[in-house]
Amino acid sequence: MANFDPFAAILLVTQFIILLTFHEWGHAKSADMLGDSTARDEGRMSLNPGVHIDMIGTIILPLLGSFFGGAFFGWAKPVPVNPYNLKNPRRDLMLIAAAGPFMNIVLTFVILGVLKGLIAFTAFDPSESVLHFEINRQLITMGFISIFLAAFNMLPLFPLDGFSVVRGLLPEHLVRGFEKLMPYGMPILMCLIFLPGLLGIPNYVFGFLSKISYTTFDLIAKIVGLR
Repeated sequence: MANFDPFAAILLVTQFIILLTFHEWGHAKSADMLGDSTARDEGRMSLNPGVHIDMIGTIILPLLGSFFGGAFFGWAKPVPVNPYNLKNPRRDLMLIAAAGPFMNIVLTFVILGVLKGLIAFTAFDPSESVLHFEINRQLITMGFISIFLAAFNMLPLFPLDGFSVVRGLLPEHLVRGFEKLMPYGMPILMCLIFLPGLLGIPNYVFGFLSKISYTTFDLIAKIVGLR
């Protein structure tokens, strides 16, 4: 409890909510573009965080993880999609699922682009100001969380986005067999998140996702000119 910092925890969860909002908006907007207006009709095609927040998954669990140093885990309300409104349901569901992680990648470009703009065109200097240093740190943290959120959601486990993406890419004769794994997705996901900590062993899956996220983050930083 020596590192207990309520302000840092609240700031982290606020960043998480903003990133989830854009993630869910990406799902809703892509569904609308592909012919399903369900999310728009229900007010979910919005950048208002309030319409996407799930009290337990978006607020309580992330705060508990942040406060007490546990696994940081959360979710937003799932965006409603009616596959019967889509011209090519399997393909379109894949595109809708991929739109969420894609938005998080775009957000990292935007966040690091803003940071580059501050450094290049203003008196912003993290090495000369405590305030500037903290702003720099928070923007970098938010950009990395956004990339990690994209990577995590691409795990091919239901109900994560990666499940629908893989299902859309598989040959038709393999889809039914893959869909049989749906009931096991959440238990496997819970084990991946919490079991390593309970057993006191390294979380190799999260380590792998972190490596992918750091590599992608560094690549984006180079593209925008921060490296």
